[in-house]
Amino acid sequence: MKKLLVITIVAAITVVIWKAQSNRLRAIEVQNERLASVVAELGGRSAKAMTARQSAEEKLAELRMESRERDALVAGTGPQTEKISAPPEPDPSRHGGWPQSADFFYLPKEYLTNVSYKLFNGGQLTDEGAGLFGMTPAERQTTDKLFDDLVDKFHSVELSRMTATDPPEGWVAPPGAGSANHFDSGLIYNIPDLSDDLNAARTDFLNQLQQSVGGSRAGLIASAASSYLANNLNDLGTGDRTVGFLWQPETDGSHTLWFAASGTGYGAGSFQLVTPDLDPNSQIAYYGRLLGVQLPQKSP
Repeated sequence: MKKLLVITIVAAITVVIWKAQSNRLRAIEVQNERLASVVAELGGRSAKAMTARQSAEEKLAELRMESRERDALVAGTGPQTEKISAPPEPDPSRHGGWPQSADFFYLPKEYLTNVSYKLFNGGQLTDEGAGLFGMTPAERQTTDKLFDDLVDKFHSVELSRMTATDPPEGWVAPPGAGSANHFDSGLIYNIPDLSDDLNAARTDFLNQLQQSVGGSRAGLIASAASSYLANNLNDLGTGDRTVGFLWQPETDGSHTLWFAASGTGYGAGSFQLVTPDLDPNSQIAYYGRLLGVQLPQKSP
């Protein structure tokens, strides 16, 4: 009986030890599998890093070779003898001097002082002006209409306030004419100061422009518009003026046409000979059409 008990105890202890050893061996196997997986992953990363390094070294070698070739070409000592073509020159005949068939060009420093653009031409936005401000077709159309409305308002008020008058004192002969050569007829009108009549229209123009294109662009466009109005429309009729056309008789029986103006911006009298090459968008051409004056025409 005692032997059987001892055998049973020994067997039980053996089973416990075997189970413990079996669990330990299984844990070691799992750990080894994990280590093998990590080693394989690290090996893959290492291979990728090596490939990337080789690719980078090859690219670097290519870049160094290209750099040496460019340096040699510039110095005139390299194997290539083809010269680098010079960038196109500005073309004065095109808007802004942009060269024909050129996506871009380099502007020499000596031209920098002459860089400029014209925002308005004939009362309309120019292509380069609209491009400079990044305007959409709708924004450009709206801006043109707002400016047209302002100019139309000026012309309407001007027409309602101008009155026929006699030639001012001193409007007797063209500049440089002899004592025997005088104007023999004229069509003269006096235009009073229109500032109070048009201040509201100018303010409305700026407000609507800001709503259409934003404050920043509206400020720049309004500044250019003010310059255009000052040079072409007497700053929307600021100050009293007298304007008109005068005819000077010639020895062959024909007449030479002159445009004359005095008052704010003109002094005692400003005279300009009207020639066939007159700009149809000029103020003189406008007054000629308004007063029904036959302007000189270019020969066909």
